[in-house]
Amino acid sequence: MAELLRAERLVKEFPVKRGTVHAVSGVSFTIAKGETLGLVGESGCGKSTLGRLLLNLLEPTSGAVWFKGQDLSELKGREQRELRRGMQMIFQDPYASLDPRMSVGSLIMEPLNAHRVGNRREREEQVRGLMEQVGIRPEFFGRYPHQFSGGQRQRIGIARALALNPELVICDEPVSALDVSIQAQILNLLADLQKARGLTYLFISHDLNVVRYLSDRVMVMFLGQICELSPTEALYENPRHPYTKFLLEAVPQPDPTLRDAERVLLTGEVASPLNPPPGCRFHSRCPWADAICREKQPDLVEMAPGHLCACHHPMVDREIF
Repeated sequence: MAELLRAERLVKEFPVKRGTVHAVSGVSFTIAKGETLGLVGESGCGKSTLGRLLLNLLEPTSGAVWFKGQDLSELKGREQRELRRGMQMIFQDPYASLDPRMSVGSLIMEPLNAHRVGNRREREEQVRGLMEQVGIRPEFFGRYPHQFSGGQRQRIGIARALALNPELVICDEPVSALDVSIQAQILNLLADLQKARGLTYLFISHDLNVVRYLSDRVMVMFLGQICELSPTEALYENPRHPYTKFLLEAVPQPDPTLRDAERVLLTGEVASPLNPPPGCRFHSRCPWADAICREKQPDLVEMAPGHLCACHHPMVDREIF
């Protein structure tokens, strides 16, 4: 598939009183047009920061983002504004991402007003069509966010993100604040919209079951770096990085007969993004770490077709017990 977005050696550092937070450190990857790339990792690993870097909501410390063959950092003013129409975001919290003082119709119409799309009547018709497409009755155009449930508010957020007909949508944990039954509805809606509109998703989540359901490929981050990137089923069936293996071990089992099975959890010192360790950033928690892991940062190399891993001692059919 044709490349839609490319990140090259992205770095984002935040200066703080005690030093520098290394949120994203040298991340490179591509997203193909029409695919869903899942992004997983523990809280604080840099997932949301990376999503905002891709949209140019945050300026990278170094590195570049290319969208449709154009470097976002080289575009200014109207050129950047036009290209940004093709990139939108669905936020995690449907309660915080919608202005409570604005009606639903006004919230969805705001991007259309900002980009001066059509006249007032045409914009209203488009908004009502979007509301219907995401499962919100058009007659609720004048209602306010507090009059809707959490799932309905997230549908409103999705409609708002789609108002400008984007090609790429960054989904920043869009179902984590919702009940499980509502999560399934939103995931199915996102899948249906992708087919109907030809959308490309970067789907950020800490829930590996959700990511497996929706994603074509999965990228695993740890402490600001990519440790594994693979087609979805290959990663779940044969993870190569120890961190990925431990993440999969921690996933709750739906089968009640398996819930009492012994599991191995991560131990060791949790490294801080304020002072990331030298070498492999996972070495302080890895049971197989040795001298080279503590001294040299591993490269992200291809272990199998399309399956990349950054580990000096990748797992090949190795048990963690």
